[in-house]
Amino acid sequence: MNRKRKLRIPLIVVLFLVLGALWTAVQGGPLARSYAGVLFQWNRGAFHTAAAQAVEQRSGQGISSPVGVRDVTFWDYEGTAVEFSMGSSGLGSSAAYWGIQYVPSGERLGFQGSRMEGWISDGDGWRWEESSGDNRCYIQELDENWYYYEMEF
Repeated sequence: MNRKRKLRIPLIVVLFLVLGALWTAVQGGPLARSYAGVLFQWNRGAFHTAAAQAVEQRSGQGISSPVGVRDVTFWDYEGTAVEFSMGSSGLGSSAAYWGIQYVPSGERLGFQGSRMEGWISDGDGWRWEESSGDNRCYIQELDENWYYYEMEF
């Protein structure tokens, strides 16, 4: 067996493992939280720049997305937030969304800048659950004013 072939097999295995981990991260849950946290730490400057631009122009339009981010959206609904969408799954009433959120005030806000009452401690973050339905939101602080979020409908 030649040297190139000996190296190719382990590289292919590593590539499949990395792609598998990324695919799992894109599906949400604990691995997505870790993936988002690592991307935030590695690209902190890009996230800060994009958030500052979105707050200044009160829009995510035309803002360069940091690595791993699908979309940047500015919300001024019940609270001001900039969301960095990193993934979604499902359709209609069984959809889930996740990503990173910048909240200038530092308060705990839910998906799209919504104020949610009744946050309960859950591991390293906080969870909100709708009392008369199946909607759930989870947030975890990444840094001052920065949160990882998941919203499930």
